[in-house]
Amino acid sequence: RLAAVMVARRAVALLAACAVGAARERGVAEVTTRTFEAATSKGTPLLLVFYAPWCGHCRRLDPVLQQLAGGDGDGAYEVARVDGTEHRVLAQRFGVRGFPSLYYIRSRSEVIAYDGGRGFAELDAFLRRGYKTWKRLSPLKSPFGPVGRAKGWCAAAGLAAFDAHARLATSLGDIAAAAVVAFLGLALLIGVLVVPLLVLS
Repeated sequence: RLAAVMVARRAVALLAACAVGAARERGVAEVTTRTFEAATSKGTPLLLVFYAPWCGHCRRLDPVLQQLAGGDGDGAYEVARVDGTEHRVLAQRFGVRGFPSLYYIRSRSEVIAYDGGRGFAELDAFLRRGYKTWKRLSPLKSPFGPVGRAKGWCAAAGLAAFDAHARLATSLGDIAAAAVVAFLGLALLIGVLVVPLLVLS
């Protein structure tokens, strides 16, 4: 009898863990500068929300985002958040001017800046079919256009420099690591800017 009770308790614990895991999968994901490319290259439409931790409107929007990600409408939507105060390069890449800022990424060529109602019904209707009537961002304003990509490459280069400095600082020290990273950055800059000019002339 004791063994049966233990098995039942384990089964209940396992079911609870599975339910928590499923809720997390359907929840609102947190996107960073490092995870942005992976999050937007899945091929599924994504509602991306830029927020600030101090923003009251953002906090009021959170339950609505959880509802959308949880499937209370026609189905669960992919919803992700970006802390725009911490990931400023991403915010610049999207042209964020205030918080919260919502962008619907249908594909890398179809990005829509959403500035409609922030209630569940309005967002659900927009994500279901309403997006079809909204204007897409032009290639120059799109985060995946040439300007947005250039900002992304700059951010990636900066992150790579910080990572290289952190790795080198443990063995060389801070000053020597900074000098090595600066030298490599200068060499890369010369390679990117000067070599093509020499080839073209």
